[in-house]
Amino acid sequence: MKSSFQTIILVVFIIAFVVAIAIFSGLAGSGSSQTSTELSGIVTIWGTLPTESMQEYLNNFNSGRNDYSLNYVQLSPDLIAQSITSALAEGTPPDIVLVNSEIISQFKDKLYPIPYSLFSERLFRDTYTDGSQLFLDAEGVRAVPLVIDPLVVYYNKDILARANYALPPRSWDDVLSSVGVLTTRDIARGIDRSTIALGEADNVLHFRDILSALFLQAGNPIVQYDATRNVGVSQLAGGTVAGEEVSPTQSALSFFLSFADPNLAPYSWNRGLPTSLDMFLSGRLAFYIGRASELFAIQAQNPNLNFDVMELFQPANAVRPITYGSFIGVSVMKSAPNFAAAYDFAARVSADPTIADFFSKQLSMPPARRSLLLVQQQNPYVDVFFKAALSAFAWRDPNPVATEAIFRDMITSVTSGRNNVGTALNEATQRLQSYIR
Repeated sequence: MKSSFQTIILVVFIIAFVVAIAIFSGLAGSGSSQTSTELSGIVTIWGTLPTESMQEYLNNFNSGRNDYSLNYVQLSPDLIAQSITSALAEGTPPDIVLVNSEIISQFKDKLYPIPYSLFSERLFRDTYTDGSQLFLDAEGVRAVPLVIDPLVVYYNKDILARANYALPPRSWDDVLSSVGVLTTRDIARGIDRSTIALGEADNVLHFRDILSALFLQAGNPIVQYDATRNVGVSQLAGGTVAGEEVSPTQSALSFFLSFADPNLAPYSWNRGLPTSLDMFLSGRLAFYIGRASELFAIQAQNPNLNFDVMELFQPANAVRPITYGSFIGVSVMKSAPNFAAAYDFAARVSADPTIADFFSKQLSMPPARRSLLLVQQQNPYVDVFFKAALSAFAWRDPNPVATEAIFRDMITSVTSGRNNVGTALNEATQRLQSYIR
């Protein structure tokens, strides 16, 4: 039996469905061929999630007593934004996009916003995690949150045990203290075993996400959303705090870079090493910062690796834990060929927690719904992922391909000696602003 809270949500979306169809019918000239509110036909869904992870749900839905069927098309993360833009230009868009927080800014004006008069901001905030608010803007709810893929720390239990660590470090300060114990050198003084992979871009997987987490932990939103103008403003350089000569963002970037500077005590990484994931899989890296969704791949690639997982390291004085996460939600295209059925499916996702729960289990990603995150988990890995989801945040990335290049150049401009940290951040801030619409 649905709880009264879930019933309220369902009623809200039934009302929203009727109103949206009425609005949609009036916009029929915008490119859609269907103006009827009758549910039928096929709903085409585009996303970056693996087809094999979607298949069971699709089979169950399509074999059930539903008025329409679902068809899923998997696209490369690097190509989905371009594919949607091309499809819109050709008049052949999908009905629904499983949009993630990295790409939503690129075509948010093409997504149907559920108005706050139908799905209040208060109800959204009460239903989903704080980080999910990225899907809100001045016009309404651009995507119904489904799952979250947070950054977590995978750690090698054997390395820590050999160094007499009963428990892994929890703060960044503790990580700094562990470098001298956990990092080992070979005869030529090269790094044989590393504590943590930070300071470089080319061989540090998720370097952009890790830097994003450090900036967010420092109190910098990276892109500040201006709700009155419905636009973003680059805040990457940040500002100084009273009594401090450098900004918290500068301190965060300097901290990241210090692990690849052989002249500094935290030195534990360099560009001549394998990728951070390969180092971890080979048993030569104590801490690997990766996504929750990587669990299955790590287990499969080295079944003998003795590892565990924990939440991302935090500043010693942190008010609340913060990590970076990728948020995946269900969005209905304004020009969806089968708008009625597409909107109905989005309403189902919002009203039925079992859908998010199913995909959470299939994808090894925590759900975005607060109520599901409060359910006690027996799997120790999943328990950590759920806690991390409550601490996960992202930022309004205008173009993930471009911003990864901006972050990469910001790192290399300092490590090459071309810029100091402050200048590198200022240049990155200006470049980031140029991509914000």
